Parts: sequence; C-alpha cells; structure tokens
Amino acid sequence: MKRVIFLFLLLPFFSFSMFIQFLDFSTVTTNSITVYDVAATFTGIDATSLKNITLAYIPEDTTLDVNVKYVLQRLSRVATQIEATPTFGYIKVYFPPVLTNESTTATLTEDFAKELSKKLVLSRLPDGATVKIVSTYGSIVQHDNFDYDVIESIGGSFLVRFSLKEKGRTRGYFNVNLIAEYIRKIPVAARNINYGEQIKKEDIVYSDINILSLHGTPVDISKLPMISKKYFKIGEPIYEEYLEEIPDVVVGQLIFGYVELPGVKVHALLRAMESGNVGDVIKARNVDTGKIVYGLVVKGPMLRVVEVSK
Repeated sequence: MKRVIFLFLLLPFFSFSMFIQFLDFSTVTTNSITVYDVAATFTGIDATSLKNITLAYIPEDTTLDVNVKYVLQRLSRVATQIEATPTFGYIKVYFPPVLTNESTTATLTEDFAKELSKKLVLSRLPDGATVKIVSTYGSIVQHDNFDYDVIESIGGSFLVRFSLKEKGRTRGYFNVNLIAEYIRKIPVAARNINYGEQIKKEDIVYSDINILSLHGTPVDISKLPMISKKYFKIGEPIYEEYLEEIPDVVVGQLIFGYVELPGVKVHALLRAMESGNVGDVIKARNVDTGKIVYGLVVKGPMLRVVEVSK
C-alpha cells in the first residue's frame, strides 16, 4: 500500500514534452490574447489548454508585440520540455475595430445571412476580389429584428456577427466567417533564405498571391540587394519590414584607414571587425601589424582612425 501511495505522489513531478510553432502575425476577435491565438501548429497539448493561458489584453484597433520568451515562460507552467520555433523575437498581434454596426427591422434567415454577409464584405474590397463563406455558427432563434457587425481581420478574414433581438432584447447570435481573395503577382523567395543573408534580385521570383493575406509590404526589388532579418522559406513573400540596407562596411571587409597628423596623413590597410555605416565608429584590425583600431566610417568608404589599442 505504501508503494502505491509513493508512486501516486510522484506522478505530479512527471513531465511531458510539447512542440509549438509561433505565428509571425496574429489577429484576435476579442480583447484577450491567448497562447492558442499566437500558435501556428502544436503537438503534445490540447487546444483548450492553450486557450486557457491568457498572455495579455489588447484594446480594439490596436497592435501589440508579444515576446516569444514570455510565451515560453507561461507555457513552462504546463510543460517542462518545450520545443519551439522560433525561440526569440516578437509576435505581432492585432485586434481590429468593428467596422460596421447597423440595424434593420427585418427578420433573418440563414440563407439571407449568408447572402448579406457576402455583399457586405465585397463592398469593402477592390474590384476583382472574391469572397467565400468558410463556416457559420450559432442558430436563428425567435426574433423580430437584428443588428449586424462586420469585423475585418488582417489576412483577408471577415466575421459578420448578427445579433438577433426581440422586443429590444438580444436573444441570440448567428455568425458567418468569410475569407476574401485578391490575387496579384508579388515577389517571393526563390530559395530558402537564412537570417543575415543578402537577398539579391536573382533570389526573387514572382508568384500569384492573395494580397489580402499579406502581413507586410512586398519588397520593391529595385532596392535589392538587402540583408534579411528573418528566415524566409521558398515561396514565402518577401516583406520590406524584415529587410535592412547593406551596411557601408561589413565584417571582414578590407578597407583603407588613415590617421591625420600635423602636416601628414598615414594610411594603412584594415580588416573590419564590425559592420557599420557612414558616421559609425567600428572596430578593425591593421592587416600588417595586427593591432586593433577604432575608426569613424567616412565616405568612400574609408576609416578615419580615432584610437589605436595598446
């Protein structure tokens, strides 16, 4: 009997493992953000448990950056072995405003709700866009009039929420989820591109993409080459928000440096140990002497040495 009790007491200390992949961008339809809202895929835990872990509260028509490390810290309370991707950075979460709040004295049927939902969404989209119903939930209860709200989420998703009323009181809800498409050719990755790599024009191809589903600004290829600040999978749209300009001087680059003395200018060949732009002070090594110097990047680019290490 004691042995059984001993094993039972050990059970709470047993751990389980889980895998979770986080979204780059998430849209919520309520003011609370849960782990489920920021998860792209997950195994080893059920959706209900993730929905019960609240991360933050967000006002309407607001974007909030959620730290991935904070999410992992909250998850550590339910799983001691967590494999996640990514393990750092931020998840951008958006709570859109309610775009429309209108009422009518007519009664509602399911077919009329679907037809009206499509018309409402299409009225907000450019010519050539299409929309389809993904799902419905709720039921048509006894009512004598109804209100409806249209909630748009970034990514081309829409929720039309009907409030069914009788004698001025809300009796129930009927909801229609829709997805919109507006196909255009935009630049995508022609190969897998790692963080910190240069993206050149030959790394880009054009593909037909639903631009309503984009979470950023497609890159203007005339600005390339640029440095990638995230991992892009082949076929993934290239967003300007995840790129930065190539520094004037990059690590490992050979660059001429000089020291100005009264009446004389001394030159030396240096190898950059840090990246920097004109106006930055970076560290470099003298190729001939091996000494470490610090210099101001000036137009050329060149390095005006301001300090030599002993």
